Amino acid sequence: MDLFSTYTAELERYAGEVLTAPVGSYKKRDIRESLFSTQQVEQHLRSLIPIEELRDAGSFFTGDDMADEAVEYFGRSISAKSLIVDPACGAGNLLIASSKKLPVTKSSLRKTLRVWGRCLAGLDLFDVFVEATKLRLILEAVSRGARPDILDIDEAKVLFPQIQEADAFDHGIALKRATHVIINPPYHKMAASNSCEWADGKINAAAKFMDLVSANVGRGTYVSAILPDVLRSGSRYEKWRALISSKLKCSVLSAGRFDSKTDVDVFLLNGRAASPGSAPDWLGVEHCAKTIGDYFDISIGPVVPYRDKQAGVSSPYIHPKQLPLWEEVRTQEIKETWNYAGTLKKAPFVAIRRTSSPSDTYRAGGTLIKGTQKIAVENHLIVVRPKSGRVGDCRKLLKVLQNNKTNDFLNQRIRCRHLTVSAVKEIPWKGELCE
Repeated sequence: MDLFSTYTAELERYAGEVLTAPVGSYKKRDIRESLFSTQQVEQHLRSLIPIEELRDAGSFFTGDDMADEAVEYFGRSISAKSLIVDPACGAGNLLIASSKKLPVTKSSLRKTLRVWGRCLAGLDLFDVFVEATKLRLILEAVSRGARPDILDIDEAKVLFPQIQEADAFDHGIALKRATHVIINPPYHKMAASNSCEWADGKINAAAKFMDLVSANVGRGTYVSAILPDVLRSGSRYEKWRALISSKLKCSVLSAGRFDSKTDVDVFLLNGRAASPGSAPDWLGVEHCAKTIGDYFDISIGPVVPYRDKQAGVSSPYIHPKQLPLWEEVRTQEIKETWNYAGTLKKAPFVAIRRTSSPSDTYRAGGTLIKGTQKIAVENHLIVVRPKSGRVGDCRKLLKVLQNNKTNDFLNQRIRCRHLTVSAVKEIPWKGELCE
């Protein structure tokens, strides 16, 4: 992240010019269209730092509209006595949005920043982001009418003592003092702690951050979080959802794609630390009396090409690229083979592509596999086999999967880029869709 210091140095030079210029030289519009803007931060971030490094660090920053929506949950609860903590503040977009709820002393930037410095706290692993946050907050105050009465930029930055380079997992004390917590945590994979009760191995970093938040905030603390959809809808995070529900009285709102350059859907979690109550409706879908899981056995294809060696009986082999959508394929027509010693799948069944996006015409694209031979199935396919063993039920299933009501259901149920067995099991099996 050292490359980002180029942008921070330019931003500091610009902020210094704003502080020392004659009053009125820089208009609100001038500042908001300058290096200060969220668009400029994101542009410099992506141009200066390789995308792989950004993904590894989870350094993608919240857009203005989403930041404002997250802050809006706080309503009028923020005052000059509040402490708003962002334990993964990045370049400060959420703290800037939060500062719009704080007062501005028009006659004095110093007085304004003293109040903001008491009310705003942020932690980040990278010092360049911490510096950018402080500089952007200074410019935010000036853009809102605070008259610069501080000539030295370092003196202005000192007024934000609670925004610092630190690991949030080592500074839970900041969360304990918070009246409000706002966070868009990183979404990369990280190791679960030894004390984690709901998962082991690699987990989404956002889940670990929210575990930290829920464990440390005091009763009544407001929490607003922007989180990846996998936490809302993924089977792996069912225990995590139960944990959060036990600590926070919260609501869940799907918010769509994170931004045009980041192919991840997110949701807003808003709540307050409280005694356990009723759990939120995490999935937000209609529960149907009968579902696909009542009539079909559902599993993931077991063949992992990069891992499974060619060892065992030669069998017909299917993967997403070779299957024609919505058509019927006989096992005898499958040309590719795999020498596979693991579990083979018996036809008839419908093979559904696991890779799936809300932007796709069909969320659950399927192909009917029929015939007498057992086949090897790649793990990017979901195998949906009728409990009746009848081809006719597979044909009914294809009709259900093509129906717009199924698309609507899945677009609410799971906005991740891979379908899960549980999501497919829950697809409504309504009579009018199967006729």
